[in-house]
Amino acid sequence: MTTMDVVSRQDGSVVGQLSLASADDVAAAYERADEALPAWKAMAPADRAAIFLRAAEVFRHRAKDIAQVISAEMGKPLGEATTEVEKGAGILEYFAQAPYRTTGATYVTDTGEDVFTIAEPLGVVLLITPWNFPFTLPMRKIAAALSTGNTVLFKPATNSALTGIEIGRALADAGVPEDVFNVVVGESRVIQGALFGDPRLAGVSLTGSYPTAQAIRAQLPVEVPFQAELGGKNALLIWADADVDKALDVIWQSSFRNNGQICTSCGRLLVHADIADDLLAGLRRRIADYDRHTGAGEYGILSSDGEFGKIRTVLDGARDAVEVVAADWGEDRMSPTVLVAPPDGELTTEEIFGPVITFETVRTVDEAVAKANATSYGLTAGVVTENLDVAKQFWTNVKSGLVKVNVPLTGTPFHIPLQGWRHSGVGPGEGGDVSVGFFTKSKAIYLRRP
Repeated sequence: MTTMDVVSRQDGSVVGQLSLASADDVAAAYERADEALPAWKAMAPADRAAIFLRAAEVFRHRAKDIAQVISAEMGKPLGEATTEVEKGAGILEYFAQAPYRTTGATYVTDTGEDVFTIAEPLGVVLLITPWNFPFTLPMRKIAAALSTGNTVLFKPATNSALTGIEIGRALADAGVPEDVFNVVVGESRVIQGALFGDPRLAGVSLTGSYPTAQAIRAQLPVEVPFQAELGGKNALLIWADADVDKALDVIWQSSFRNNGQICTSCGRLLVHADIADDLLAGLRRRIADYDRHTGAGEYGILSSDGEFGKIRTVLDGARDAVEVVAADWGEDRMSPTVLVAPPDGELTTEEIFGPVITFETVRTVDEAVAKANATSYGLTAGVVTENLDVAKQFWTNVKSGLVKVNVPLTGTPFHIPLQGWRHSGVGPGEGGDVSVGFFTKSKAIYLRRP
């Protein structure tokens, strides 16, 4: 059996050891989930709802303990990690009622049959999640899949696997039957064939990167539904009429929360030339004054040395071409960073996935839209303005599945659908009834009365 130590991002200590799955382990998990499917599918909605509500209570009771695990695994401040677990409990409560909101339709025919549709679970589904929100992102998928009668194989990222195991333990303690929910921890290169080639696989939901989605889709049978959210290079337009302090608040929350490790974070700041000097001066002040030890935690603890190195490489390559605005935090942490007036290219079109944004000036909405669309992604975009015509022109023409006006880009409530466009998404999106729709399939019944 292959094992892997889990090293704390906070202090470098070993906080756990993972047993990594083999291909045989994955096949056994599929077999168990398939055998558990009929009973779970047939369970009355009220009984499944009761389990979900108990699970929500368990997670709230264990929130601080699970937050400790999250903070150690990927560096999230304890306060943020605790809030994440509490929000995840709310997701369970919402989806506890999903079976009662899952409805069919009736149709009239010319031949006398009554026709109606019913929704059935897909079957055994595979859920794959990243490390940046190791509790709420999995819970969105898990709650939607289980509530609609599916059984689950859940593969968390290896650097959030302890959190995934805690999720599985709490669900079992709340009454989710054995083998209905299965946590699979392993290296993709070792188990990918077993994960995506098993004949019992009925659907895949991923939050990850575009290359990962490409690789998965190439391995899936054509009949297996696939849904994915794949990150973005998200633009935020600050118009000339914006209040500078309010705009700075929106920028800060859009760009640097969770160390910029959010798919919906702002990566490209577009500022009207008339307000650019004042706004950049404000950003300089905020970055210079920001104390990484303030409040519940600190910015700049990236999830892994690998992620830290990737961003350092980007910055090292950019220093000769752009002005870099960042606090002097030393080499072990990464402060909120602004790259001023970057040339067109990878800095402005590719996701950096850290507390780094570019700063560019524009003079027209058309120019801002052209810049925002000059990327292969299309997840989120935003505008700060008092002018509704400007806002409408922007949201109408930007190629993005979500556009926010005068509010931070980050934060997407679990009951509201989010669908990435272009390289930011595959399938119907995720959230609320859209998730329920993905995890179910429609069956039409033709009835001729005797």
